[in-house]
Amino acid sequence: MALIVAASGCSKDILDENPRSVLVPSFLGTPDGVQSGLTGVYSGLRNVHTDQGGSNFTSQGTDEFMRGASGSDGLEDYNRGQLNNSNSTSTGMWTQCYRFINGANGVIQYAGSVQGLTPSAVTQITAEAKVLRAFYYFMLVRAFGDVPLTLKFVDAPTKDIARAPLADVYNAIIADLNDALGTATTPGIANVAAQPGRVTRATALHLLAKVYLTRATSSARQTDDYAKAAQFSEELIADSNPSPATNSGTTPGGKYGRALEADPADIFKEGKENDKEVLMNIQFNGDPTFTGLSDNGAGLAGQNQVSFLYRNRYDLLPNVERTVALGRPFGRLTSTPYLLTSYILPSETTPRQWRTTDTRYNKWFTTLWLVNKIGQNSGTTFNPRAVVGDTAAWYAGREITPAEQTRINARPGGRFVVGTPSTYTTQFSPYINKYDDATRSSLNVSSDRPVILFRLAETYLIAAEAEMYLGNLPKARDFINVVRRRAAASGRAAQMEITTAQVSIDFILEERTRELCGEFTRWYDLVRTNTLVDRVRRFSPPLVSSKPSPIPNTTDSYGSAAAANVQPYHMLRPIPQQEIDRTSGKITQNPGY
Repeated sequence: MALIVAASGCSKDILDENPRSVLVPSFLGTPDGVQSGLTGVYSGLRNVHTDQGGSNFTSQGTDEFMRGASGSDGLEDYNRGQLNNSNSTSTGMWTQCYRFINGANGVIQYAGSVQGLTPSAVTQITAEAKVLRAFYYFMLVRAFGDVPLTLKFVDAPTKDIARAPLADVYNAIIADLNDALGTATTPGIANVAAQPGRVTRATALHLLAKVYLTRATSSARQTDDYAKAAQFSEELIADSNPSPATNSGTTPGGKYGRALEADPADIFKEGKENDKEVLMNIQFNGDPTFTGLSDNGAGLAGQNQVSFLYRNRYDLLPNVERTVALGRPFGRLTSTPYLLTSYILPSETTPRQWRTTDTRYNKWFTTLWLVNKIGQNSGTTFNPRAVVGDTAAWYAGREITPAEQTRINARPGGRFVVGTPSTYTTQFSPYINKYDDATRSSLNVSSDRPVILFRLAETYLIAAEAEMYLGNLPKARDFINVVRRRAAASGRAAQMEITTAQVSIDFILEERTRELCGEFTRWYDLVRTNTLVDRVRRFSPPLVSSKPSPIPNTTDSYGSAAAANVQPYHMLRPIPQQEIDRTSGKITQNPGY
């Protein structure tokens, strides 16, 4: 059910057909219908985030990621020939968000009048639907600016739709989240989820803080936005960690049972996707009818392909073949040099010291591959002494000396591929492993792991940014230091701490990179801080068609045209032309497209 439906071209037989997979008033008027409707609204999270469209929309063309080895939709390099009013990813995101907003509208509209639901069930269902509706609208307003605002269930074709002012959309988002939180006398959303994947009060607090932080730099800004962002983020933090200046916040407590993981490696460990740090995630399981696991194409179909998207062509390395555990190398996004060097501390003055204090790089990026098939990809020619289980390739993260290369070549087990920053290419460079799934049923099938959308570490960074803008720099420093201490190597927490003088929006953006890279935030972060154009031009390397790769005597491409192409108007996505046409121009296009 798209919000906007073409009114022509439908025969009477089609219109009279008994609908089986859409929400209609007669179905929503039943307890099962309302419950199923809410489940459907949740299912939309898969459509807008976990295949290549979702990651491209939020991570491509930023200072963190650039064009990959395959797949292109124009978002990676702001290609005018693709990033236009018919861009499939932009169109799909718009359509899917409105599809599930309308589902939420139906649930909210009909839940209160359904016979057979208890008052507490109605309260919970309505609150969850409002959080989800707010989330979908938040995606839209950040991406497209002024967007149609429809809070009533649409069950008939209409062309009478236009864009609403940004302020009205933000007000509706905030109203939904406040309604979901409830008041002292009006019950709201549950503190603890009845099932994994359901939103809770902690979800609503985090999202509300993020909404206020984002609105604060928009044309709809209000004078108390930063204060509200601080208020709601700190309510959640205080429940999990009463004293950020001294505590680690790793022991669950309070009403919500949320806390930071003690070790960054545990956050993305398989089986921990519903654990204490997670505030909101997207559920999957092994049933293809539930998650679309049998469909491995693109197009916002809802399958979990996130682990594939960042994975480059390890399967072209000598003596390495593709396996289920190593993943499917879609290669849609490549890490930028900025991302890979962001984990180096100023105090790490020699290359051998790099990334030894901040452990997140070595825990969240794959840099080592082992021999798993002798002779694969000319492996016998490359290294006739290779043995299974020995090193096949290592991306060093620094340049190595001729003496080091000589020692590697002379190893008893023979040489292995060594990648260095000067030889990193589109197909051969370190990549994030946050979404790896070693338990998939076959080489090409999508993952059935839940995907984390919000987690408590980001709440700390939201609080820090809000307090910085409010002038409370010591509080901002303390919130940042909680996240940084958690990432420190054993015995090096003090080296990870920052001073009040270091607190700035640039530092917070850098810390968000180190903590949240690949977690569906970066394009939005750069847009809301008005740094997209500057940071892409500074940190996205230019396209080189032929560059020496880590595999000796081979070349590959590297970089993108993003820095050359990005313009201020790219801080909004193009409105789908089909929506403009269907409304006879009542919906208008964003500037530049």
